[in-house]
Amino acid sequence: MDEGPPSSAPAGPPSLSLPPIVRFAITGVGNSVVGFAVLLLALRFGFSDIAANLTGFAAGLLLGFIVNRQWTFAVEGRVNLGEVLRYLAGFALAWLLNIAVVMAGIRAGHAGSPLIHLAGIVTYSLAFFFISRSFVFAPRPAAAAATPTQDLMGECIVVPAAALLMLVMRHLPLTHDVIWQLWIARQMLGGVELYSQINEINPPLWFWMAMPLHRIAAALALPAPTILVWFIVLLALASALLVGRIGRFEGPRERAFAMTATLIIGLFTSLYDFGQREQILLIGAIPYALLMAARIRGERPPMVLALAIGLLAAPGFALKHYFVIAPLGLEALLVWHMRAAWRPLRPETLALAALGGAYALAVITLAPAFLTVMVPMVKAAYFGFETPVWMWFDEPIQAFWLLILLAFVAAGAHRSLRARPEYQVFALCALAFLAAYLLQRKGWQYHAIPVSGMLLMLLASLGFAHGQRLADLRARPLVGLIIAMYLSFSFLERPYDNEREPFIGRFVDQTPAGSAVLIMASNPMWGWPAVEHRHRVWASRYGALWMLPAFGRARTDRTETAALLALQQTVRRENYTDMICAAPGLILIENNEPNFLTRPINFDTLAFFAQDKPFADYLTANYRQIDDGFYLRAYLRTTPIPARRPDGCRPVVPPFGTE
Repeated sequence: MDEGPPSSAPAGPPSLSLPPIVRFAITGVGNSVVGFAVLLLALRFGFSDIAANLTGFAAGLLLGFIVNRQWTFAVEGRVNLGEVLRYLAGFALAWLLNIAVVMAGIRAGHAGSPLIHLAGIVTYSLAFFFISRSFVFAPRPAAAAATPTQDLMGECIVVPAAALLMLVMRHLPLTHDVIWQLWIARQMLGGVELYSQINEINPPLWFWMAMPLHRIAAALALPAPTILVWFIVLLALASALLVGRIGRFEGPRERAFAMTATLIIGLFTSLYDFGQREQILLIGAIPYALLMAARIRGERPPMVLALAIGLLAAPGFALKHYFVIAPLGLEALLVWHMRAAWRPLRPETLALAALGGAYALAVITLAPAFLTVMVPMVKAAYFGFETPVWMWFDEPIQAFWLLILLAFVAAGAHRSLRARPEYQVFALCALAFLAAYLLQRKGWQYHAIPVSGMLLMLLASLGFAHGQRLADLRARPLVGLIIAMYLSFSFLERPYDNEREPFIGRFVDQTPAGSAVLIMASNPMWGWPAVEHRHRVWASRYGALWMLPAFGRARTDRTETAALLALQQTVRRENYTDMICAAPGLILIENNEPNFLTRPINFDTLAFFAQDKPFADYLTANYRQIDDGFYLRAYLRTTPIPARRPDGCRPVVPPFGTE
């Protein structure tokens, strides 16, 4: 953004003869009507008082900034970062005063009443006027010649769209992996230690990121999944806004298209896997790629902008070690273009290095068991999840990759690859994320999200890259058709829906709410999110017994190692410990798993654990079998739960929704 401060206009139309407080009041009435309407709608949808209040004010925030800046206080010149920050700070202060009034009304016994929100709006309006006049839009000495008001078409599209999506998507179903992420974060907030009391193969960053979301959810009296959805939407909005600042566009329409494409692709590349780590990676990588394109062109973006882009991208790159291929590849591309002019110390690289170093130090000091316990365990047994190569390319998504590349070539864009840095960075990121997809050797479709997203951005850049106009994209209907087809497929795939949940639910529902459930299965979809949705205690330290396929495969192939045999003993012992600590009302044991084709069909999970005599004796003495189906054996507890738990058990954190 421009660094020059705004200046007051010397003259204006007749309406400016009105006193500023009158113009502010007129603007405020309009904002209040809009905000109050949104607030009532939010209350109708079941939002809490605080959440509904915040939603209403957020809806009018952008409108208020534009109208008050251009009409109420007659500010000229381009919008600058300092002005935006002052406006946000002033809004926050006035909103906090409004919340104080609302909280007072709630404590006085008027919870849910629109009147307390009206009182808050009045307080907010008066406070914000004086803050705006004396601090946000106060006349300042001109540091540069006045420039035309910045075009905000892109912001006027993506900000209201994001606000609407936050409202519409607040109950979006989340995958078993994301629910497991939130469960772990809640356990850690309750005093449970990750990796020593919870067995999780992934590094801790993703779970640390979820901990403040739980805090926010508690403060707003909203479910943590809703806050996570909002967090992802806000990340995508931040990505779109940064794209609008770092890109070099031929006009306002191209800029608005780039921002809108970033928001849509960031959120809807895979609606089914919403909230996965790969989505966070994609959202942060898009503006980072365009920052590299700007540097390839020889531009020197403002330090604050480059730093903000680096800070947004860094967490995504750090979520898996495979992901660092992308920033390293982009840096190599920049070196190739800049040669002797390349400089490694830049705001974005310093942000990546600082956050990456801090994260590595945090893992070593705060989660050393990840390195000493989990990494050896993964090395010994995670190969059981590897799938045949043909399964990496057996989904419609991979067909779309080919269609996108064919459309890019058919449009003749490949001939401009050397002249369009945007094409280069998006294509390179797609290749880097494809390498990460292949290195993980699973073929799971959420691993493909960043590949698909970058290919979509490559195709969309035909309408916004420097030197390209939106009309160029409209002249290539095949390109628009492929993008529309992909996004339509994402929506037709629908949000996450675990088809096993009703089957599991009929067993879980036979236990009292708040009781423990132990599911001994290699696939997390047997237990997640069914147990969490039904407010039961998850008894195991394992989200799933992910090592069982490796045990079965190694036994069949006669390739059992000493490390694998030792791990088998550890898993039996820890499973028995979890069982006697939780005294579950229900135990489900996997018979067969339909999805893992690499797991030998003759692996008997019950027989494997029954080799541990204490487990077999405890199961026989305290449970009766109620079902012996093809996929699962089910056991209900027949004896009372002991009043005292054994020593050394992990803390019991109340199930979601029962805190």
